[in-house]
Amino acid sequence: MTKTDARSKLLVGAGLSLANLALIGGIVIASMNVPARAQGQNTSAVERPSGGIACPSGWRTPDGNTKLCEPMGSLAPKIYAKKEKESCAAGYHEVHRLWCSTKRP
Repeated sequence: MTKTDARSKLLVGAGLSLANLALIGGIVIASMNVPARAQGQNTSAVERPSGGIACPSGWRTPDGNTKLCEPMGSLAPKIYAKKEKESCAAGYHEVHRLWCSTKRP
């Protein structure tokens, strides 16, 4: 193998390595910009975002603890608390400005 052949193989290898790094970097950056999926649940109590906000439909305040909402059975809609200016994830509907629920209000 001549020096020219070896040099061109090294250049091709280096170019492919840089292309792979660029591809991986692009994937990492793209995944950072994807909004988080909703983490709604209906299996245990959820902390209220604000003491004055009512629990969504299908949920109730447990006795003696006004800071929580608990599901009223296994068919309760999935919910999660959100900040007032945020929007709900796909498949969830805004309830009382601070809840996102799989059930329409």
